[in-house]
Amino acid sequence: MPTLLLRFPGGRYHATPWGHHVNEGQIEWPPSPWRLLRALLATGYATLHWPNDFTTESAPPPLAVSLIQRLASVLPSYHLPPVATGHTRQYQPMAVIDKAQGKEKTTLVFDTWAKVGDGELAVTWDIELPDAEAALLGELVARLGYLGRSESWVVCRLAA
Repeated sequence: MPTLLLRFPGGRYHATPWGHHVNEGQIEWPPSPWRLLRALLATGYATLHWPNDFTTESAPPPLAVSLIQRLASVLPSYHLPPVATGHTRQYQPMAVIDKAQGKEKTTLVFDTWAKVGDGELAVTWDIELPDAEAALLGELVARLGYLGRSESWVVCRLAA
């Protein structure tokens, strides 16, 4: 059974649930299966140089399609580290001058996260992978650099 072990070097996991705006302050914890599979595909395109002109000829390689379909066929189980939630509120400049007040306009931006510290998230799929798919999964997992938003750095490995 493939098991991903994920650590977040920044101690935080940043991800906004599908269908929500970042300024709603919601956190997708744990990461949805859809987010995990999408991250694996993105890693293949970014680091394994899969064709990316998005024509039918540039679909992921057949082995990757098979791997993703197999993982998508079952819901994973999770072992969650303890987390706490947090956020900051920042007023970011908009590069527009408010003529009435004579100063630059700003907009309020929320940065919401799950504080995972040095905890480790485990995600397990109750399936068996053929050797070639397991090897590809290992290659993708080793190259995964973030999960969720770009500031959500991750170090990922397969459990033995």
